[in-house]
Amino acid sequence: MTRGLSLVLFALLLTCTTVLAQGGPTTGTTDQVTERARQLYSEQGPRAALPEFERALELYRQEGNRLGEAIVLGLIGNCHKRFGDFPKALDYLNRALAMKRELGDRLEEGKTLSHLGLVYWEMGDYPRAIEQLTGSIAIAREAGSKQLEGSALNNLSLVYDELGNYRKSLEQYQRVLELYRGTDFARGESDTLGNIGGVYLLLGQYREAMRYYQQALAISERLNLKPSASQDLGNIALCHVGLGQVKEALHAFDRALVLAREAGLTKEEADWRKGKGSALVRTGQYTQALEEYRAALDAYEHAGLKRELVEALQDLGSLQLLLGDLGSSENQFRKAIAVARELKHTRGVTHNLIALGQLEFRRSRYEQAAALFGEALTQARDAGDREAEARSSVQLALTLRTQGRLEEALAEGRRALETARGSGARPFEAEARLALGEVERRREQWQEALAHYASAAEMAEALGDPELSWRAAYGRGLSLEATGQDEEAVAALKKAVTVIESVRGRLREERFRAGYIEDKYQVYLTLVRLLLKLNRLDDAFSYSERLRSQSYLDLMYRGPTLAAGTGRENEEAELRERIRQLQRALEKEQLQAAPQQRSQALELFSSELAAAERAYQELLDDLRSRHPDSAAARALALPSRDEIQRSLPPATALIEYVTSDEAVAIFVVTRTGLRATTVPLGGADLRAKVELLRELIQRTQSRDWERPAASLRQSLIQPLEDAGWLEGVNRLYLVPHRILHYLPFAALPGGTEEKPRFLMEDYKLAYLPSASALTFARSRAANGRRLLSLAPAIARLRYARQEARDIARFFPDGSLVVTGTRATESAFKRHAAEYEVLHLATHGHFNKFAPLLSGVELEASGEDDGRLEVHEILGMRLKADLVTLSACETALGTGYFAEVPAGDDFVGLTRAFLFAGSPSVLATLWEVNDRSTSNLMRSFYRQMEHEDKATALASSQREMRTGTRYRHPYYWAPFVLVGSIE
Repeated sequence: MTRGLSLVLFALLLTCTTVLAQGGPTTGTTDQVTERARQLYSEQGPRAALPEFERALELYRQEGNRLGEAIVLGLIGNCHKRFGDFPKALDYLNRALAMKRELGDRLEEGKTLSHLGLVYWEMGDYPRAIEQLTGSIAIAREAGSKQLEGSALNNLSLVYDELGNYRKSLEQYQRVLELYRGTDFARGESDTLGNIGGVYLLLGQYREAMRYYQQALAISERLNLKPSASQDLGNIALCHVGLGQVKEALHAFDRALVLAREAGLTKEEADWRKGKGSALVRTGQYTQALEEYRAALDAYEHAGLKRELVEALQDLGSLQLLLGDLGSSENQFRKAIAVARELKHTRGVTHNLIALGQLEFRRSRYEQAAALFGEALTQARDAGDREAEARSSVQLALTLRTQGRLEEALAEGRRALETARGSGARPFEAEARLALGEVERRREQWQEALAHYASAAEMAEALGDPELSWRAAYGRGLSLEATGQDEEAVAALKKAVTVIESVRGRLREERFRAGYIEDKYQVYLTLVRLLLKLNRLDDAFSYSERLRSQSYLDLMYRGPTLAAGTGRENEEAELRERIRQLQRALEKEQLQAAPQQRSQALELFSSELAAAERAYQELLDDLRSRHPDSAAARALALPSRDEIQRSLPPATALIEYVTSDEAVAIFVVTRTGLRATTVPLGGADLRAKVELLRELIQRTQSRDWERPAASLRQSLIQPLEDAGWLEGVNRLYLVPHRILHYLPFAALPGGTEEKPRFLMEDYKLAYLPSASALTFARSRAANGRRLLSLAPAIARLRYARQEARDIARFFPDGSLVVTGTRATESAFKRHAAEYEVLHLATHGHFNKFAPLLSGVELEASGEDDGRLEVHEILGMRLKADLVTLSACETALGTGYFAEVPAGDDFVGLTRAFLFAGSPSVLATLWEVNDRSTSNLMRSFYRQMEHEDKATALASSQREMRTGTRYRHPYYWAPFVLVGSIE
């Protein structure tokens, strides 16, 4: 993370006892008011001083004292600058400048030019800032004013800092220090000491920076200057962060924040909140860090602080990247780079290039990542930015290692370590050690790797950094296994899992808990594989469940997401209405013929819709996190293997898959025991086979799908049958992992090519999100006999209305069929709790940015927008024995073919209905044919009159399979039963 800093702007507020009269008498009383206001400004800040300055302005106007009026206009402008209101600050300062020039007071003109330069510096307009400050310096030298010359030189140095010319700015700061010490100007000396410290902080030389800041703080506290003390304390806190002293950093930030709030320092308060966010990231307190970053970002955007905005965007984006929200993080980085380049802010460009490189690395685009890290490294070295140099070298070493360029990686890692040591930055030294451990492990230099991991782990422990900690433990576990120390390896891997889960448990937002775990799957997979190797089946199965179960159990126990009674009903309603309007505008534009489509309008509607959906997702996450059951969900223990076995019906097996880069681990649980095996099918090959099968199975006139389907059955099912583990079993619960969520297991053929037998012919099938879910199934004593069936016109499904009416005849105890424009979302919500079977013949829609906004399409009414969304389903209480989603792709999570975490951890429609009270959901894996679906549904409900749900589905699929028109698996294979078989 980039750590920003608050360099001291020196606004020259000279103490004076008289103000030269122009056009009228000067009274001692008015001068005393002005002097008291100056003192308040210095000691307490602009908020306390502004009313006194305004009083003095009125008095000078009454007295006709135009110079006094001009001076106070400038001082009021400085107050507004500190408030972050730059337009108002420029207005007051330009009025003051015009009056001073009219009066011919060159010294006062020079002071105002210096203040104007500061405002333009804050706004990122560096050419105009240089112009104003250069003019001020010329006047100061002409008038022989060392204080004004020092002030303007100080402020001009700030501009050079932002342009990356640190050598020139340091040279000028030293000159300013000499000027101030020659005039015994303690406050100016304090400010300049702080700015020298700021350059060293920018360059990653934290101990040197701390030395200057502490000298500045001593002067600020001696003179009782609250604003200056706040800046000094905040910057000292940033030095502590850089040195890995997080506890000390948080204490200093809190002290700085109190002073900033008391003094009304809007910018500094935002600076310290951002800095505190970075300190919280170091300790894995990501939810709190997000809150601090977002508050700072809002403040910077509101105040138009572009330079600070660059760092805030990068910090927020880096944390979003860590939490798996790749799309949001890329948006932040690219926006930050654009603003930084506009400002010619070299450091901002450099650090965001590193961040973009990390994003490309996460996407496995290593060439692009290496190029970005190399570009950042060159810029950092040219600027003397030690922090950026160390970060770039570490990331480049890891990228080169991943590319197999091991000698280059080793050299870069050593350079990173040397740079980090030279700056005294313990966090970067720990990262360099970790990177060297990764390189040495890849070189099979096990002892060197273990030594580096041990050093990194020790530093991570001292720093309280969970990311470093789990990565060091994971690397150590892999190295220990490679050297035959399997038990020690298991202990290291378990430590890594413990650290990961402790962080994940503290995350508030659903999508971030999923995103955070996404790039850490391999830790669990390695541990499961190693435990299987040691024949510790129960232990391996437990970690397989821990990999996937917690999000489902969170869902089961979190409670509804509702704004009612929270005081945020209006906020929710406004966001929903905004989303609805943008969706309509986008749909209207997309329906235009290509020549009439406005590309800019499409882009605007799309980006605004994505922003509104993210805002709504954040609101829903926040509401759900505050539900009183959330603590219970996090504390909930997973059910034991014995409990899972007891929950299995007779003649039933549960098959749980764990996919890794190298192999697929398969667990088989029956009433009589637990067994496991490993199949040498790597994650990339498995994904390719599943995606190929899904593509080929769409071709209804072809049999090309058969070969990949048979291959998948041979890998995923055949070893279990050959081992005799499925003997006497006729029903299977399938617990998929990652890409297997999207595999139509029912269509996997066995037998011979002439007489294939599909899996659905050998077994009745049902899917589960985890084995633990079996213990929470809410099976009914008997199948429900009352039906609510909806077929909205908006779905434009030709046979949906007839389907809804046809299946009603299988429910003699009562049914309600609602079709066309009457099939509204509000009608479903009003009646759903009264019926045992709910049937929705419509389309599903998926939102990759905000999973809780995924849902099914119904008709809109005056009460709702017609989109029955996941978060709304979670708030319902159903007594349905079955929910049928006779729609398109309703079983898919948001992970398929998208840059978001895989289906294991994301809430989908099926899980939402399971949570809402139904033990079973019938859904689909791809876009289904309207007419064939209608036929299958009639058969399914007819079979349900005397069979359980799994048997009814299998029978209806076999019926289609033996027919003529819809025998191809495209028509019947996408239908899956999720939840209870019975």
